[in-house]
Amino acid sequence: KGAEKDVTAIRKARKAREIATLDEAKATRDALQAKTVVVSAKAGASGRLFGAVTSTEIAAAVAAAGAPTIDKRRIEVAQAIKAVGDYTVQVRLHPEVSAKVTVKVVAA
Repeated sequence: KGAEKDVTAIRKARKAREIATLDEAKATRDALQAKTVVVSAKAGASGRLFGAVTSTEIAAAVAAAGAPTIDKRRIEVAQAIKAVGDYTVQVRLHPEVSAKVTVKVVAA
């Protein structure tokens, strides 16, 4: 019985994080693609970062930019972001809808 409650709680939390309808997902996609997200990271003189920009940092920057909040697990970074510059990341909003978000990495 305890495990069943855990499964129910996990499903309920997942449902709350998901975008319910296709129209809602499309509206969120349009809002995300209209904005350029700026992430500041510690970098050396050559523009190379100390570490890499993570999906958690991108999700926080999206929220700070005033765009709809997205779950960090839905962000797909093709290659590790390890230098200053502009990058495009994919965000899976719905099984049928994904958004391409422009991320600008600047030296802190």
